[in-house]
Amino acid sequence: MTVMGTGYVGLVTGASLARLGHEVVCVDVNKDKIRLLKSGGMPIWEPGLEDIIRDAELEGLLDYSIDAAAAVSCSDAVFVTIGTPSSESGEADLSALWSAIYAITPMLPDDGLLIIKSTVPAGTCEQIEAYLRKRLPLSSRIAVAHNPEFLRQGSAVRDFLVPDRMIFGAANPETHNRLEEIYAPIQSPKIKCGLREAELIKCASNAFLAMKISYANMMSDLCDALGVSVDAVAEGIGLDRRIGSEFLRAGAGYGGSCFPKDLRALMALAEREHLDMELLKATEAINRRRVQVIRKKLESVFGGTLNGKHFTIYGLAFKPNTDDTRESPALKIYSMLQEAGGRITAYDPVVTCLPNLQIDLATDMYEAAAESDCVVIVTDWDQFRDLDWGRLRQLMRSPYILDARNMLDTAVMAANCERYGLHYMSLGRPSVTPDVPLTIG
Repeated sequence: MTVMGTGYVGLVTGASLARLGHEVVCVDVNKDKIRLLKSGGMPIWEPGLEDIIRDAELEGLLDYSIDAAAAVSCSDAVFVTIGTPSSESGEADLSALWSAIYAITPMLPDDGLLIIKSTVPAGTCEQIEAYLRKRLPLSSRIAVAHNPEFLRQGSAVRDFLVPDRMIFGAANPETHNRLEEIYAPIQSPKIKCGLREAELIKCASNAFLAMKISYANMMSDLCDALGVSVDAVAEGIGLDRRIGSEFLRAGAGYGGSCFPKDLRALMALAEREHLDMELLKATEAINRRRVQVIRKKLESVFGGTLNGKHFTIYGLAFKPNTDDTRESPALKIYSMLQEAGGRITAYDPVVTCLPNLQIDLATDMYEAAAESDCVVIVTDWDQFRDLDWGRLRQLMRSPYILDARNMLDTAVMAANCERYGLHYMSLGRPSVTPDVPLTIG
């Protein structure tokens, strides 16, 4: 197997395929990344990934190369995991994907299998098939398949090896069967469908999950207005088996490399077909407004202005158990506070460097809170559940905690507020204040 690209999806795919017993070469044009991997380094942080990489390397099943020609020409299957970011119009930018296709087409074996794992608009794989038919000999039996990934950062290895389902998009049963052989050790429902259906399933799945998050956040705003708890509302909704409880927790909104991009790509695809995706537009608009909801929450306790206040942001990754900050709500909140005249110190247990941004990063979460007027929890890392609240309050100038992920139990925080004189706020849940007067910096 050859895996084109050693980004997040590519590296997890390559390592996991080796775990299944296949011989895998991961190919990338980035010489520094290949050099890092060959020397035992890791370009991304993902729980469990390094362990299966080391095991596969010891068994001689996983290697890395910049030589696409050598790897592709002797492969039974080539997996393409090239990124497809959003363009300015919202459409998926397929330029890097097509560059890879152009580069490897002359090396594809006659009876090979080209598997597109990149997230692409419906119709893309058919265009790739048409291109190959024009460029390859008539005798070539190369087949194209779409096998979308559903990897959640923080649990990607498990998601690959123990998936909820696998999608096999292809034009004929023979190609479906070849995909089934590759993934034979994995026991999960396998959906065999056409190329366009497979392409649409990926974007539609992510858009639906983003919609659930925005719905929960919309309800949290209503709960705030009514003075009731969104937790009880979400629990009552989620216990309906037709709905389910996942992705119904209110908070700072969704981010990452998939939800925002795939939502925009689906809307752009629909617009091309002269359809208006009003529900998806509302989903995006609600998510975009989360930072202003947080701003108003903070302004309500600081007399309408954030100018001159010192804020501590806990968490920079868009979710826990990853170092990915793409479209992270934390960075949007950081920018909002900066524009409002606030001074910000940030801490994240994994994100220790943001070379393109001027962010004051602390190496210790308590050090980050020194002389702070408000600690804002934006990424729900487990270590933020077990803070020493007494120590934190001693370090802080003012007593405010804003839990922008609703990760902390309000009853527990009520006790901490009473004991240490804290003021605890969250989203869509009543604030918790001590019975003693608050000291505001």
